[in-house]
Amino acid sequence: MTMRLRHLRLLPTLLLLGFLCAGCASESFALRPGFTEYFNQYPPEQQQPDKSAQALLQKYRPRIYKAQGQQGPVDFYRQYISSGILEVQGKRLSTDVTAQQLNQYRDNPDAMFQYTGKSMVDADATVYARIDTDTLTYQGKSFDFQFLTYNLVFPTSGLIEGMGLLSSVGLEIIGNLTDWHQLDHYVGLSVVLMEQRPLALMLQQHNYQTTYLFGTDLQLPDDNRVAVDIAMRSNELYLHSEAEQRHPAVSFVSAKNLEFIKTGRNKPVMAGYDITRGEYEIDYTLQTLPQTDAFYQFKGHLGKLRLLPGRDGPPGADYVTLPGLMPRAIRLVSGYRPGSVERESAKSRAMFNEETFSINIEALDAFKQDFLEAAGLLP
Repeated sequence: MTMRLRHLRLLPTLLLLGFLCAGCASESFALRPGFTEYFNQYPPEQQQPDKSAQALLQKYRPRIYKAQGQQGPVDFYRQYISSGILEVQGKRLSTDVTAQQLNQYRDNPDAMFQYTGKSMVDADATVYARIDTDTLTYQGKSFDFQFLTYNLVFPTSGLIEGMGLLSSVGLEIIGNLTDWHQLDHYVGLSVVLMEQRPLALMLQQHNYQTTYLFGTDLQLPDDNRVAVDIAMRSNELYLHSEAEQRHPAVSFVSAKNLEFIKTGRNKPVMAGYDITRGEYEIDYTLQTLPQTDAFYQFKGHLGKLRLLPGRDGPPGADYVTLPGLMPRAIRLVSGYRPGSVERESAKSRAMFNEETFSINIEALDAFKQDFLEAAGLLP
């Protein structure tokens, strides 16, 4: 099984793989070994957040910006799922899909939803919020964190805007650059609390997280609402700026591309720039769902199957990264990259096996140490 890569760059070897595998069966990323064990250890909550939790989510809800004319977020059930077809192994079940029907097939990896609607620029936006807790252990000490996570939903996800003319022309021959795959609900951020106080911000960017410490990397606004911008075409989130910004971006952070991520120098072939222009703020409704809902836990495909790698519709929003990086405390520290290019490259090389897409758990100690020291949590 290969990893589901999001927002592929112009990589000839990957494009060739796509043509060679044109007849291959597409298996859901949710079936990757390790997810079952993770959800047994971290079972999703079956109940809606209580009033105190919802008040906390309202308090820290982010401010979200986009450019004029740019695709905006939508309501998952009312605007996305309501406009499509639900199938199981090619058998059509419904062309008027409801939340109840989608949840009925939540655990069937052969279930597929195909969106038949259009891209929406200024739809009524909904952001999905939840609270999780996790504990980080290091050298016999435990650190308890609370994660306030906000997910945005887009009908389509495109390739990064800053690819260059040659790359864009080459990829346009084989796919739609603004509709590379259907559904993008991994777009999100987490405000991390410790002892009820804001500690860090996590942004999901492609197949990796980026962590910022409040007071060190950015300041928490007086109203507690961090501001982020939506990247054009790819939908990824970056810190807000009214002026146009170019953000170095890769599919998955590794030792080979960390210099580009940190400095913008030595751009690899499988890389480019996400472009943001935070021209105006989006008005949205904050909504909560049980963590067992199909939005998070659907094991099939929530978008059309397509031939090239990375173009299939994704499973539920919980299947956002490799199983070894799923614990939220691990995402928190592995997304923090404060050291030199040399140190961060060495840490990444020790942790991540690029050939097998596996994680060396012992190598995470270096990430834990750097994060805890920077946060002032170690003596």
